[in-house]
Amino acid sequence: MLTSSTRLFCPACSSSVGTSDSIFFFRKIWHKDCFRCKICTTQLTTENATMRYTDDQSLYCVRHLVDGPASMNPINSKLVPSYKNYTRPLDLSHPERWSIDDVIRWLKEISLEECIEEFRKNEIDGSVLVDETEGLNDTMIKQLIAPIGSQLKFRKALRTLRNNPNKASPKSSIDHKETNENSEGSLQLLQTIQQQTEQIKSLVTTIKSQSKQVEDFLTQIIKNKTSPPINSFDQLSSTVQNQLLDLPSNLLRIPVASPGSSTSAIPAIDSVAPSILPLPENNSDFSRITPVATATDGPKGSRGVLFPAVVHPNLDGIAIKPILNDKYNFENYGKYSVTIYDQNSDNVLVETLVNIVPEHEICMPKKFVLRDSVNNILVGATVQIKLRDQIVFTGKTDATGTVEIPSTLPKNCYDVEINSGSSKYKPSVFRMIVYENRGAEVNTQFICRQLESDQLEIVLKWGLLPRDLDSHVFVSDGRHIYFRAKCQGNVSLDCDVTNGNGPETIKITLQPGLKYLYVVHRYSREGLLTKSGATVTFNNGVVGNSTSPYQIIQIPVLNQPDANFWIVCEIDGTTKKIQMYENIFENHNYYTTDDIARKYFKH
Repeated sequence: MLTSSTRLFCPACSSSVGTSDSIFFFRKIWHKDCFRCKICTTQLTTENATMRYTDDQSLYCVRHLVDGPASMNPINSKLVPSYKNYTRPLDLSHPERWSIDDVIRWLKEISLEECIEEFRKNEIDGSVLVDETEGLNDTMIKQLIAPIGSQLKFRKALRTLRNNPNKASPKSSIDHKETNENSEGSLQLLQTIQQQTEQIKSLVTTIKSQSKQVEDFLTQIIKNKTSPPINSFDQLSSTVQNQLLDLPSNLLRIPVASPGSSTSAIPAIDSVAPSILPLPENNSDFSRITPVATATDGPKGSRGVLFPAVVHPNLDGIAIKPILNDKYNFENYGKYSVTIYDQNSDNVLVETLVNIVPEHEICMPKKFVLRDSVNNILVGATVQIKLRDQIVFTGKTDATGTVEIPSTLPKNCYDVEINSGSSKYKPSVFRMIVYENRGAEVNTQFICRQLESDQLEIVLKWGLLPRDLDSHVFVSDGRHIYFRAKCQGNVSLDCDVTNGNGPETIKITLQPGLKYLYVVHRYSREGLLTKSGATVTFNNGVVGNSTSPYQIIQIPVLNQPDANFWIVCEIDGTTKKIQMYENIFENHNYYTTDDIARKYFKH
């Protein structure tokens, strides 16, 4: 049996150690029962035991290797699983520190597994292995390894190990200590990094949570912030002022919807005509019709929306009408909180919710029907729908001039482009909104004709009632063109429809020195002129191949139940300029006479 020069006293209890009940570790012999972590007393093995180089008499598990209070931190317990299966690499720079198990691992690496039992039985550790003076010699090697081939292999590997240029010399004990401390520091650094990583993850989670709370808080502040009251009545056009002051008897009355009301309880209104809210009871501050200030809070992205209000004490109501700076900005539609104040803007009269929706006329229909300006069906015409210059739909009209629009288009504002495929007609481009199925079943578009530079086409379209609206043109030379005199010289009524929708189309070859007055007459009596939904399109040949008609004008929705004539505009044959009349109506019904011409041509 070979002997070793290691001490036979246990460093933990300082009592003698027998070879049958011992563990050899770092050139010391320990009782198996003493081979425990100093902090947690966990039983250790040579595979998981560690030592602090400042204390070579104590053993530690990996968890408690770190000095100080950090070794007891619960976070360090999270590091243990990552070390359970960790195998410490052999330190070839310091083989003299190898344990018996380290020597066994080295034998495996040099493929001498058959020698393991003898080396373990004779307790050959690193200090015995590399000590050239008192360690293994040729005689001992022959006792440990019988086959000559294995002996030669072992001697070669041992010679390489002993002559390793990275192996520290015995006299450089201070350098050993410094290196060991560096290794110790590396392990501590790894543990600290992992500990701080866990702390950073926890901090990031906390920051995200607090950021969400701050965002919710700011959102609530913005939501609760009420804009200052504004009396916008004086900013309005005369048409809107007239609409709010002169209310028809059948005006839509809407209920007050308090904050927190369900969606179904919030009234929907559009920007076509006013609605009326109930005036609070026992309010005697108003003796006459009075515009008052309002404050509004609308959906995210809304801009340029006003809510003028006028108190009508005789109707026990408050007339309101949303004014949209851009009716094609779909973000302007949705739920608004409207606060209406008294005439001094001191006290709140009414606080209500309303839902602004786009007018039907600008909403995408389920189908387009395409006809030209004289009511001919356009077959094979192309309809393209674009969203921010990206084509989302292309279709062609069938034998009836119809093209169906997909119902899957998301809520937004779209460009609609219509091309007949014929040089006889102008392309047409306009915008429409997709919004909560508000589009009509069918929308008929009348496509304008290509004209000469001195020609003007006027196309009238309207709703179902009145069934018959007529276009009239009075010329300053005395001519009067209408359904009883459809063509006089270079002015002609090219299309006359008597059953609703239109078109009524007039074409004029403009002559210098002449003026032309265009008016719309209510011929049938079953509906109001101002509620006909009439629009007039002016297609001027000067525009050439432009995709937009010269101008489109819509009849103002006013309280004019007796109106029979809508005086639309005057055209100068010399300058080709069109002068629009604002809110001008005539109640008489002298459509066969020249009364209107004499009145408006008098200047």
